[in-house]
Amino acid sequence: MRHLTEAANAFYNMSLAHEITVDSEFRIEKCEGLEDSLECTVKETMKRAFWDLLRSSLEADPPDYQPALRLLVEIKQSLNGLVLPNQKTLQKLVDSSLDLDAAREQLSQTGHLSLENYAIQVINLMRQFCAPVRDQEVENLRKIDDPVEAFRNAFIVLEEMHMDLANFTITQMRPFIRQQAVNYERSKFADFLKAQEIIGIDGLRRTREWIREAHLRLSPSNEATTSPNSMPPTNVSFGVTGGCDSTSEEAIPLTPNNILREAYLALLTWPVDKEWPETVVMDQQRLVELGNQLTNIVTLTSLVLVVCTYIASNASELLADLPELMKTGPNMMLEVKRLLCQTGVYVFRTYAIDSLEKKASLLVDEIKYTLERWLNEIAPTASQPGNTNPSHGNSKTALFLLPNQTSTILESQIREVVYGRHPVYQLMQKRALMFLRSAFSPNPSESVPLPSGFGVLVDATRPSQIDTFDKSAACRTDPSAPCSSRQSLPMNVPAMATGVRSATSPLSEDNDACKKELFRLYCKPEHLSLTNLASRLLPLLIHNRNVFGPRYAEIIQSILIPRTNEPIRSLQSTSLDREPSTFESDTDNSQNNHSNWIDDKSNGGSGSNDMTMQ
Repeated sequence: MRHLTEAANAFYNMSLAHEITVDSEFRIEKCEGLEDSLECTVKETMKRAFWDLLRSSLEADPPDYQPALRLLVEIKQSLNGLVLPNQKTLQKLVDSSLDLDAAREQLSQTGHLSLENYAIQVINLMRQFCAPVRDQEVENLRKIDDPVEAFRNAFIVLEEMHMDLANFTITQMRPFIRQQAVNYERSKFADFLKAQEIIGIDGLRRTREWIREAHLRLSPSNEATTSPNSMPPTNVSFGVTGGCDSTSEEAIPLTPNNILREAYLALLTWPVDKEWPETVVMDQQRLVELGNQLTNIVTLTSLVLVVCTYIASNASELLADLPELMKTGPNMMLEVKRLLCQTGVYVFRTYAIDSLEKKASLLVDEIKYTLERWLNEIAPTASQPGNTNPSHGNSKTALFLLPNQTSTILESQIREVVYGRHPVYQLMQKRALMFLRSAFSPNPSESVPLPSGFGVLVDATRPSQIDTFDKSAACRTDPSAPCSSRQSLPMNVPAMATGVRSATSPLSEDNDACKKELFRLYCKPEHLSLTNLASRLLPLLIHNRNVFGPRYAEIIQSILIPRTNEPIRSLQSTSLDREPSTFESDTDNSQNNHSNWIDDKSNGGSGSNDMTMQ
């Protein structure tokens, strides 16, 4: 048990240092349990009992001031905790303001203790020690006449002041922590492994399996069945194959760097029910978010390509009553692409999507709504022969609706894309991974171009489009919101072939995604960008390799030595050991992303970066 405790403590300290190093926004926050949870109920009950006991002791006849004295001792200790060891003047100020010996003497002589005066002294000290953001909270304590209630609220503010001090200390010490982070994490991880080894546990078992699987994917004998490069050929009818260098079937050399790079890329598509390697478990949540980001990018790109290709190939049927629009095909499809991108971003930003089925249903409904809205907007009038919907009783609601066959086919295609079974999705995922491989390769080209097909998201990921998405969301959920004529339908127009849909989405009842930390990824349109994905992933890989490089080298050596005649001396320099290559920007902020990579490397990548295999 002692060894397990030591291992847990080593891992906790390593995790804390790691979070401070890789997360510039890391803060210590008050742990709030669920309001109706047992933990929260017990905590609130104990607090209430403490203050009720204090009040009853003061209201007794005669009053019992011993609980109040113990309370003053705790408050004094809390205030001293806000003073640094070298701040002798402030320490003397606390001692003189809360002289507990004088309080005991007063109590013994008079049998009375003036808690009101001590409450004023405590508030005055808090006013001097607190951060400016707490000034108003401290001043509000002066308005409380009941001393018990004043002390109760003072404890709450003191707890916040301690967190403020801790977060300030973290901010000030972060550069120094980053300088020592690599060596510190290595040391603590070694302690963690040693404690596990004593009780017969291999602390790198899952890491060995992870790297061995990456080696198998690159092995020539397994390339045909296990390599992510062996995606099925894509049907040319979808208009996204051919002429893409990023999907060429070139064999990847079986080198240590390529094995490690392939292992890192596998983390972006890690199965939900599979245990994570020990060396990346501290970044598990970040890697899950990056994997979700990759999925959203590939999904939205594939949906735009599939839907637009279907619309273009069936335009003669959909626009049979609008022959004049057939002459402006390219411009027409650009507008459809824009609307589909906007729709996808709206879904990812607005809903807490926790299952593929929910994601598919949302996208099916929203894309149908978008297409029917578009059909009605491009119509010269709201009424056309052959498109009347008699089920709504009013001939003025005659409109263009998707034919049942078209609606069924589109729903099937959309669901295939969301579930990752569509050949276009597989191709676009393959291109995205090849883009990341090129970015992290040992000798990348001067500029890594954006893969073919992903250009459809360029406009959607520009910051200038965020306001457009917000206005579109307001049009969907607030009938009184100001909307452009291109974003809304008349209120009497049912915009869904599957049922009446006015300005309010029937699926917006559970709209709370942006309130949930787990789904914060979906609230940022700029995350629908491969460049943004690479810029967020690379600092994690840099730091991970700097810390665990020697461990990876030993594992890869044990795998490759049977295939070589001499020991491997070192791993070749890669983009993870130096400044990253320049990407062809698919957003206006890519240059800032590149500089951030270098900053993160310099801040978090200090210490030994030796990947030498002895």
